[in-house]
Amino acid sequence: MVVFYPLTGDRQERPATITFPIIEVTIYWKGLQMSITLSGGIPTWFIDRFKNTLYHVQQQKDSKFGKAVTVESVSNAEDKAFDMLDKFELTAKTSRNPQTPIIDAVTQRRWVFTDPFHNAVLWDEDDDLSVLLDPKSNYVRNFVQAVNRKKDDIILASFDGAVSSGRRAAGTITWASQLGNTKYTGVDSSGDVTGRTIAHDTSAGNAAAGDTNLTTEKIELVKEYFANNDVDEDMPIWGAISPRQATNLFGQEEYVNIDFNDAKPLTNGKIIRDWMGINWIVSTKILLGTANDVDLTTNVFRCPFWVSSGIILGVQDAISVRIDTRTDLSMSQQIYVHMNMGAFRQDEDLVCFVECQDT
Repeated sequence: MVVFYPLTGDRQERPATITFPIIEVTIYWKGLQMSITLSGGIPTWFIDRFKNTLYHVQQQKDSKFGKAVTVESVSNAEDKAFDMLDKFELTAKTSRNPQTPIIDAVTQRRWVFTDPFHNAVLWDEDDDLSVLLDPKSNYVRNFVQAVNRKKDDIILASFDGAVSSGRRAAGTITWASQLGNTKYTGVDSSGDVTGRTIAHDTSAGNAAAGDTNLTTEKIELVKEYFANNDVDEDMPIWGAISPRQATNLFGQEEYVNIDFNDAKPLTNGKIIRDWMGINWIVSTKILLGTANDVDLTTNVFRCPFWVSSGIILGVQDAISVRIDTRTDLSMSQQIYVHMNMGAFRQDEDLVCFVECQDT
């Protein structure tokens, strides 16, 4: 398993670029062995092909959460500002030729900050270099998995993470300050949602306080939450659950009974990815916490539900590859992989959590 580590400090340690004047490389291609002498180091075509192989496989096997958020390019910078407009309202026209009303457009600026992550492996001079070009090789697979795991970590942290705001990112918007850790029970007299967390013991709507795991009734409340926030019905809703909540779904009659669901999930034992209008993601990164419910008394899984435009993934470097010859290590090839990205919550109305006990 390959794990990416963050780059820290003002001056980052990068692998030394050591160019050896003449390199003898043995390449195995479709069962044929070819020995070629190269001047000036690792050939560009080899580096480009390895990078393209990594990138292609990564696109085929994207991270679980990467496809469920809005991706924005952060070019030649480590941060980027996004402005969110407040809602517009129209005023009544009560006479002929009145003065034209002007909307004072209120914007809220939020920032995404990217962080670099990297790692490297060594390839011995006597190893078969063609293995690196094989999309099915352990090297390609492990690097792709490392990139995807780190991307998922970055996105997951953004659901309830603090967001930098203001003209110069001087302000901070916390999840708690936006009623994130307050129980959702519906709307108040002003039509605003009461909170953004559906508690494990909620009795709102059709839910029963004794049903503390993931239930059909809690999913109904998720749909209600987004409806109360006037979220466009055509915008896909995503939900991330642990394997335990996936098991809970198989205990719901509405999920397995063909009177409610013609997909027959028990036939193949797989999660129905779009059940009840939710695009489901099953991830082992959704963990059971300790006294982490809204009352800080009960161990729960906090399962996020969101609309893709509510989370922004800023990408400065999706993946870059560098291969250098290490003359200090018997001419081994150092394969260095780097990524740089960050994520933030664009709109609290497009995110909520569902608490589930481990039952």
